[in-house]
Amino acid sequence: MRERSVTLTWTAALLTSALGAALLFSAELGINWPIWVAAASVSVILCRLIAHKSVELPLVILLTWATLLSFGSALRDNEITRGPVIMSDAMLLGLAILVVGSASWSALSAKLLAAVPFLAPFRVWRATANEGAGALGSGSSPKARSIIKGALLSAPLVLVLIVLLGNADPVIRWGTDRLSAWLPDWSFPGRVLFFVFLLSLTLGANSIASRQALADLPRIPGLIRRATIGLTEQRMMLWSAAVVIWIFVVLQLSYFIQPPPVLADSGVTFAEYARRGFGELSFAATIVGAIIIILEYTRPAEATEQDRKKLVRLEIALLIALVLVLFSAFRRVILYEQAYGFTTARLFAQAYMVVMCLALVALGIEVARGSISIAFGRRVAEIALGVFTVLVFWNYEAWIVNRNIDRATQNGKFDLDYAMRLSKDAIPTLISRRAEIPTETRELAESWLSCVPLPAERRWFEWNRSVRATDRALRPLRALRGASQTPCATPVRITPPPTPPDTVD
Repeated sequence: MRERSVTLTWTAALLTSALGAALLFSAELGINWPIWVAAASVSVILCRLIAHKSVELPLVILLTWATLLSFGSALRDNEITRGPVIMSDAMLLGLAILVVGSASWSALSAKLLAAVPFLAPFRVWRATANEGAGALGSGSSPKARSIIKGALLSAPLVLVLIVLLGNADPVIRWGTDRLSAWLPDWSFPGRVLFFVFLLSLTLGANSIASRQALADLPRIPGLIRRATIGLTEQRMMLWSAAVVIWIFVVLQLSYFIQPPPVLADSGVTFAEYARRGFGELSFAATIVGAIIIILEYTRPAEATEQDRKKLVRLEIALLIALVLVLFSAFRRVILYEQAYGFTTARLFAQAYMVVMCLALVALGIEVARGSISIAFGRRVAEIALGVFTVLVFWNYEAWIVNRNIDRATQNGKFDLDYAMRLSKDAIPTLISRRAEIPTETRELAESWLSCVPLPAERRWFEWNRSVRATDRALRPLRALRGASQTPCATPVRITPPPTPPDTVD
């Protein structure tokens, strides 16, 4: 049984690494990324099953979430989310390896996230070295084992030296070029080095999955509570913050009944009122939430149960006010979008407010229970990753174009300059609704769209839904442009003038 497990560990690692080197190296990101992430996740699960180890819930959740999130690279062609998707997948896969053997999801804490970039590669490469040493131990004689070990140690050194010296010596360069021509599908040495790199990761991950029966979570020491803030100081800080924020909340609620009184005499338009402050309000809610955590952490040990209950009531009241402040900030962004249009920056600001609001609710639950547990950091990470996953799968740029065109049908203003800066995710929607764009910008929009280059041909494993939809939407326009024999010219980008104060309400 042990030999069967080792065989599967090596076979799955070799196949997964070969798949990654074939599909990912020097290729456009598309369906190839989720294929490889899914293959790596399945190989870890198979190694655990063949070794008769239990497949725990945290491992399944992390591997499934990594695979699900990786499909964002096949659905969207957006540079804003592409890098974070890869980084998030790497963090989830690394975290999955760290929690192998953990039976309970509640045992995980946010401290693990800080350890993943350092501890996960160390454990994986250590397991790879142990697996390689174990393979060497199966040799028939000490001499044979020495030869195999020397070959394994020398091969990476030779590859690295050839890469470094090939650019300095024409003879070595000529030799590597001839070898590359002989092996066109496995270019030397780049793809081979990439294969070795993937093998060093997948072999270690599979080895940990097959060998580790019990959890081996890192023992991250907690912070030593040396500093404390007295009860009087805590009450003063909470009362002062609560009074100021609740005064602000009451003022905001009064504005639902009548406009802010400053607008009448100060020359501040309603659009300016909507623009001003949503960043400041979000930052204020963030720092006050952090202060509550610090006060919980520095609470004196001699505080009585009555003192703690009073402070908890103050903190709950303050958290409720902070949630209302975030609602006000969210509403201001909506008002500003109605006045000046929708953009990704404003949408991301709203997403941040949603994350902060949910995080404050989670903090309120912890405070009401009497103390902040290790689960709080994990819940915040889950909330942030959940909102990010929604953004990855949601074509928010198409939604932005739709909202801006809807707005343009009412006020006759469309920001073509901003629409031209969006990614391919927005182009199909812009083409399908171009007839609804105001007349003064419609010709410029059609001229620019008809001259947008068609996406380059992609291999099957580089398939991307957004790129394919863009290609299908652009081809009819290019055909019309060819039929009319009108040369392409870069349209002049225009930015609509700001909305007059008297028309924003």
